Amino acid sequence: MPVAIPKRSPWTNQRLVLGALLHREAVTRFGEYKLGLLWMLLEPLVSVIVLGLLLGPIVGRTARDMPYPFFLLHGFVLLQTFSGPLMAGMKAIDANAGLLVFPKVQPLDLLLARFLFELVSSLLSFSAFCLLGVWFGISLSLDNLHVLLACFLLTWLTGCGFGLMCCVGTAQFPAVEKIVAFVKRPLMFLSCVLYPYFDLPEEAQKALALNPLTHTIELSRKSLFPFYHLGDLNLQYPALCAIVVLAFGICIFRNHRHFLTQQ
Repeated sequence: MPVAIPKRSPWTNQRLVLGALLHREAVTRFGEYKLGLLWMLLEPLVSVIVLGLLLGPIVGRTARDMPYPFFLLHGFVLLQTFSGPLMAGMKAIDANAGLLVFPKVQPLDLLLARFLFELVSSLLSFSAFCLLGVWFGISLSLDNLHVLLACFLLTWLTGCGFGLMCCVGTAQFPAVEKIVAFVKRPLMFLSCVLYPYFDLPEEAQKALALNPLTHTIELSRKSLFPFYHLGDLNLQYPALCAIVVLAFGICIFRNHRHFLTQQ
């Protein structure tokens, strides 16, 4: 008797493909290390501790309205939420080129799986650090969690847009990866990761306000610490930037999707 092949909707197929790719991504990232998942949660904590010991006296004086470990944490995790999809997008096709032989796996699936994995990793590590802070008696406000989530999503979407563009750029010009890695380094100083926006001179505030990451990082800090001085930052500007960058990235990726398949 012929074997009956179950018919699935396109959405079901897409969900199964993304689930399998996410599982493969998790095994690839952490499967070879016994404490891989724990390291994913502790990596931001290690960075905060190291820089906290080095810059604690400076940051402790300027971040008056919140503990400086959390001040640094917001900056590091939000910056990683942006740079994670950006860097993952450049290597998604090359790292999973063998999977493109399967008809149901498309180049966009490889990127979506990596993008989602970076978002989940950032949210889990940030949540673990917040729970640790509450355990040590730090008071966090839960009244503006929607603002915190919006900051993460807008930062992630902006990184995804650039990741789509860099994926196409790297496939055509391999030197793009080195250029992006070099250009990305000053973001720590141009996104208010190490110092508060409100305490900067007015000229510096106007310059850094052009960076959408400055808005999301500072607003994420205020979402958990309502008395944190924010300045004239808002969510409208990073939302507009995220829409424009993501739309531009999708257009570029769509126009070059066949070229990526042939790599």
